Amino acid sequence: MEQTTDLGFQKFIRGIILVGFTMLLFKLIISGDITNFIAPKMLPFAYFATGVFLILGILQIWRSDSKEELDIYCDCGLDHSGKRSPIKSLLIYSLFLFPVLTGFMFPEVVLDSSVIAKRGINLGASETPVEQTEKAGEDKVVEASATESNASSSSSETKSLDELFLEGLLNSDKIVVKDTEYQKITTYIETNLDKFIGKEIELTGFVYREPDFEPDQMAVSRFTVSCCVADLQVIGTLAKGEMATQLKNDQWVKVTGTINKTEKNGLALPSIDIGQLEVIEAPSDPYIYIY
Repeated sequence: MEQTTDLGFQKFIRGIILVGFTMLLFKLIISGDITNFIAPKMLPFAYFATGVFLILGILQIWRSDSKEELDIYCDCGLDHSGKRSPIKSLLIYSLFLFPVLTGFMFPEVVLDSSVIAKRGINLGASETPVEQTEKAGEDKVVEASATESNASSSSSETKSLDELFLEGLLNSDKIVVKDTEYQKITTYIETNLDKFIGKEIELTGFVYREPDFEPDQMAVSRFTVSCCVADLQVIGTLAKGEMATQLKNDQWVKVTGTINKTEKNGLALPSIDIGQLEVIEAPSDPYIYIY
């Protein structure tokens, strides 16, 4: 009878833990804070996990009160009682209770520039060396001439979506970098930097400065997430202007200026000559999601 009670209590505790995880996930989903931990494309898995945890938790609690025999006895000489030391059981179950309790007790905090000190920052989407950029420019001239000759022989040839997107950026009077196209636009600008020099651009991000930055220099930075915060990366675009000297790390800004070219650590990088700068509130969802 004591053995049945002990195993029944353990099943009850397991059920409570599973229901606790269910409530925590439900809280994060309802509040929208779940996207501080995972990308929106992962939400269906979170919904599925919430349902599974709820079902398993209810089953564990229901089975904990079952009067049926919980063990099968044999004469092998081994202890099948399922009993554990109280301290050992407490340590094991506390490992699962701790994230549940802390999830309810502490508010969800959005990551800030302190993370960059550990993970580093990518100043540019691909960070191409200057020599490779110049060589790529020469190769593009050869490829362009070959493309023109092919196009003349086939007038019905259609442009790819990437070419149309690049052409649209080059023909626009002002490039407004939206969250949904942030990495795509910054990558196009970096890989075709010479074509974009002098173009007006507007983008939003938080301020970050490395120790070797000039007083009027900063990186307009964003966090990118592919699956969850575990694969988080930081990308930044250099910006320069007198208006940047008074800004502090983690302040959110909307920067408007003209695209220029700079070199840092042997890399050719885009830079923005700041024309207008506005300090703004941090967005409710500060991450850039990569699909």
